[in-house]
Amino acid sequence: MTQEELRSKYLPIGGYLFFIAFGLVVFFIAAFLVVFVRTKSSTLVVMPDVVGKSYNEVHNELSRLQLKIRLESKRYPDKTDGIIIYQSIRPGREIEAGSKVSLTVNIGLDRLIMPELKGQTLASAKNALEKVLSGETYVSLQLGGVTYVEPKEGELPDTVVDQIPEAGKNTTAREKVFLLVTKAPAKKKEGEPQTLDFKPGDSFVFAQRTLARAGIPSKADIVETKFRPESGKIESVQKIGSEYRFKVFYFEPEDRVESGYESFEYKIRDNGNYKLILKDQKDESKQVELSAATPYQEGEKIQTVFYRAGDVTLVLLDQSGSKVKSKDYENEF
Repeated sequence: MTQEELRSKYLPIGGYLFFIAFGLVVFFIAAFLVVFVRTKSSTLVVMPDVVGKSYNEVHNELSRLQLKIRLESKRYPDKTDGIIIYQSIRPGREIEAGSKVSLTVNIGLDRLIMPELKGQTLASAKNALEKVLSGETYVSLQLGGVTYVEPKEGELPDTVVDQIPEAGKNTTAREKVFLLVTKAPAKKKEGEPQTLDFKPGDSFVFAQRTLARAGIPSKADIVETKFRPESGKIESVQKIGSEYRFKVFYFEPEDRVESGYESFEYKIRDNGNYKLILKDQKDESKQVELSAATPYQEGEKIQTVFYRAGDVTLVLLDQSGSKVKSKDYENEF
């Protein structure tokens, strides 16, 4: 067989083999590059030791490490509520960012769903707080205070018109409950000023609401506290002329969940009367007047603390009813 015949016979076969071999080489190189790039791009992080710490305390750190957290709970009444008692990955181990980590958090307190108290008489509300279902047992909730307010048209006296915490909130038996209750119209002489009594430890939120409903001006100075249960409570109060002036505790939350206390501050630019209202973002027809029209001077700061349930917008209005400033407050989770 001549050289020309051999070339014409085996050259096509060699071409096919070369094509297959080249394809396999390209495939393996591509596969290697994919594995190499994925391995190269994965970031290694060191698992911290979180056992014995509060989950709220370490939440931000775990998020920064991009770890996917799976929470479980167990109840040990003798251990601190909310602390982590187990982590599935040992501390100090190098893992990839995005790894899944299981944490077991202790439920040391009786957890419960806050009952609906609005619309009940004060006596009925107190009875309801004495027996609240927590799991399979009943526990009692402590009444933190009652603030009385003049009833609006259609409201019955001695009836709960608002509550903190709100109905449906998942909370613990340690939480104190504050109520806003309508009172019977007082029999007073014509021209006699309305008297309102507030004291340290009372709910500032409801005190300011009471004054707003009565059209009485009020101002507040925020006092920062590191003790969460103090948040929203009156530190001190004095009456100067017809105006009430409060100092009110505020605890800055690390994370904004479904509900809780919030603060607002704004430096006034023009002399005049200003008031605050709170609007529900889902239904703007639902709004609450937080404060009555109160005189402020240029450069003076208007401050307040209020209780948020859901996503809301706080609006500052001037004496003509025009919006001066608004701020949204929303859940972060």
